[in-house]
Amino acid sequence: MLATASAIWSGIKKASEFAAEAEGVWGQLSKYCGVADQLEQVIQAEKNKPKKPSLFGKLEFGDDTKEAFNAFEAEHKLMQMEAEIRHEFLYGAFCNLEAGFGGMDGYRKFCDMRRKIRAERIRIKQEQEQMQQEFWDNIILWGGGTIIICAGIGVVWMLISLVLEFRGV
Repeated sequence: MLATASAIWSGIKKASEFAAEAEGVWGQLSKYCGVADQLEQVIQAEKNKPKKPSLFGKLEFGDDTKEAFNAFEAEHKLMQMEAEIRHEFLYGAFCNLEAGFGGMDGYRKFCDMRRKIRAERIRIKQEQEQMQQEFWDNIILWGGGTIIICAGIGVVWMLISLVLEFRGV
């Protein structure tokens, strides 16, 4: 009886250790994916830099070779990270997940989820930029309209005052 209880306890202990290890792998992969996403955002920001200089801004350029090497290195590192994430789904920690979450199906689901999240964030950012633009347009419209109306009222007031002054009222 004691041997059976000890065997069960050691089994529970091993299962607990395995669960803790699996949880650690998930956490590490999540951090790794976060870094990969940040790296991809930096690469996209560099690619999408405005090409036209500002009218009065100071132009500053760095070392061309260094900038090209850094961009090349970042894209290569991103490619490696993506390959490692794919490897984890196909052959690593996530290859045996059930219900279609492991293997190539799991990797495809992961890529679809990431694509949807990214598209949603882009949509939200565009909506925010549009709302900000509308806000400033309304400020200019209503502020300018208010100034014009006040100036018009002031001109009419001065004309009425001048007419009444010359009439002797």
